[in-house]
Amino acid sequence: MKKKLSKSLSLSNPSERLKHLRALLRVSRAFLQEKHGIPEVTLKSWENGTVKLSLAGVKRCIDAYRDEGLIVTEDWLLEGIGLDPTSSATIGQYFAEPKQAQMPLKDDEACMIRDANLFKESYANAVVMMVSGDEMRPFYKPGDYVGGKLRSGKDIKTVINKDCIVYLKDKSRFFRRVVKNSSGGINLTCLNPNENTSEPVLFNVKVESVAPIIWHRSKDD
Repeated sequence: MKKKLSKSLSLSNPSERLKHLRALLRVSRAFLQEKHGIPEVTLKSWENGTVKLSLAGVKRCIDAYRDEGLIVTEDWLLEGIGLDPTSSATIGQYFAEPKQAQMPLKDDEACMIRDANLFKESYANAVVMMVSGDEMRPFYKPGDYVGGKLRSGKDIKTVINKDCIVYLKDKSRFFRRVVKNSSGGINLTCLNPNENTSEPVLFNVKVESVAPIIWHRSKDD
């Protein structure tokens, strides 16, 4: 299941790793712009290293590639460490086969994805997200999966001081603790603000919907 990276490839910086991911998917920049809204010129500048890949850009790319069946963590894309990019193509094939024809899934990553799909199928408005950074340690670590049921409108106020998957009105997505600030607005905070966290607190965010965590799956380390 895991795609082994060729030793001959130079993946020493985020630009090269970003190009490598698109090569694994065999998609064009124009395709990613049309389907996922990542401007072709912006992606080209990231891949060529003429513009530094921002944290927001990392999250957009990770979300887009995951939708295309390639699971990649923030740590790997930014630092080249942690979990290698993993294809979920065979997972899709697994779910498409009749149950009696399915082979047991031995790879823990595959089992995690299977569990995530089961969670999503079990609840209306369920969403699942893979943790990609250290911001929510020690309770959640990179490579974990978290899930919840979406709430919006007046129900957003019911998740104050809870860990949530948060969708903002600008279409960005975060996994953070939701807190109420002194002006009555909403801040998103990390549990583990460290030197690698560029924005430990996001102030006065405009929230579209939230999913408080009710499901958490980690690897059997």
